[in-house]
Amino acid sequence: MKKRYRFALIAALIAVIVIAVRTFQSSGDTLENLQSQEGVDAQSEAQLTLKDVTLEQPDESGGLLWRVKAKAASYSPDRRLANLKSPEGELFQDGKLIYQVKADKGEIRDNGKSIFLQGNIVATNPDNQLTLKGNSLEWTPEEDLLLVRDSISGAHPQLKATAQEARLFNKTQRLELIKGVVAITQQEPWLGFESEKLVLLLAQEKLETDTPLKVERYVSKTDKTVTDRLVGQQGEFDLVKQQATLRQQVQLNALKIPLQTKSDIVVWAVKDGTVQIDKPVQIQHPKRKLMANADRGRLNLNTQIMVLNGNVRTVSKNQQSLLLADQLTWNTQTQDVDGKGNIRYRQRDPVATVNGDRAVGNLDKQTVVVTGKNVVTEIVPLGIE
Repeated sequence: MKKRYRFALIAALIAVIVIAVRTFQSSGDTLENLQSQEGVDAQSEAQLTLKDVTLEQPDESGGLLWRVKAKAASYSPDRRLANLKSPEGELFQDGKLIYQVKADKGEIRDNGKSIFLQGNIVATNPDNQLTLKGNSLEWTPEEDLLLVRDSISGAHPQLKATAQEARLFNKTQRLELIKGVVAITQQEPWLGFESEKLVLLLAQEKLETDTPLKVERYVSKTDKTVTDRLVGQQGEFDLVKQQATLRQQVQLNALKIPLQTKSDIVVWAVKDGTVQIDKPVQIQHPKRKLMANADRGRLNLNTQIMVLNGNVRTVSKNQQSLLLADQLTWNTQTQDVDGKGNIRYRQRDPVATVNGDRAVGNLDKQTVVVTGKNVVTEIVPLGIE
C-alpha cells in the first residue's frame, strides 16, 4: 500500500508539473501577443498630423533645400515619411530657387531626401519659363532629377509639347521628353516634331534625338495643313537658326511642288526655305514622272529651283529622255534645265544622242540645245516647229 501511494503521489506531482508548464507556455504566448498589440497601438498613437503647415529641409551646407506648404502633413512614427495634402513648394539648388511645384497630394520620403507628388502636377522653372504638367512627380536632389510622368504637357516660350515622361536636369539645363513625343513651335515658322525621345537643350536652344524624327511645316498657327515634311533616323533642330539637320535614311517631301528626295543627310534652313543635301541624293517628281540622281544637291522650296552637282542623271519617263551632266540647274515648276559639264542627252522620239559641254532646254517639251567646242545641236521632236 505504501508503495502504491508513493507511485500515485509521484504521478500526481508529475501531472501538476506538466499542466503548469503548459499553462505557463500558453500564458507566455498570450503575453507576447498582447505586447505586440500594445506596440502597434503605441506606434499608431506616435503618428503626428499637422494642419496648415510649412515644412523646410536644409541641405548639407545649411542652405535651404526645399520649402513646402500643405493643408495637412501626417508623419510616420519614424519621422522618415510625411504625407501631404494640397502641397505647394519651392525646390532649391545651392541656395537658388529652381522649381516651383504644386499638386493634389504628396509625400516627403527618406527623411527629406526626395519629394513625390501626385495629381494635377504643375512644375515651373522660373529662369527659363518652362512649365511641366502631369499626374506624377518625383524630385531627387542628389541626382539633380525632376521626373514627371503620366500624360505630360509642357510649355516653353519656343515650344509646346506632350509626352508620357519628362526628365529635367537643372545643372545641365536638359529636358528629356520620352514616349509618344509631339511638339509644336510657339511662333513662326509653324513646325511640328514627332519622336519617341526628344531632348531640349535649354541653354543652347536646341532639340536633338537619336531616335527617328519627323519635322513638318504647317501653313499657319491654326491651319495644320502640311507643306513640307522631313523624316530621318536621328537629328537636331536649332530653335534660334530655325534649322533642321537630319541623318540616316532621310526623306524630304516638298508637298507643294510636289517633290521627294532621299539621302543620308539633309539640312533644312526653314526661314530661308533652302534644303542642302551633301551626300548622294535621289529625287522623284511623281506628277511629271521625272527621276534624278546626283552626288549632292540644293533645293529652294520658295523658287522651286534645284541645283544638282556631281554625276547628275535625270530621266523623264513620259518623254523617254535621259540627261547626264556634271551640274544641273532644274526649275521643277517650269521644267527648264541648264546643264554644264560632260553633257550627254538621249531621247527616243526622234531617236538621238548628243554630247557636249552645255545643255539648255525644257524636259516637258523635250526641246534641248546642246553646245560644245565644235558643235551646236538642236533637237526638236516631230510636230514641233
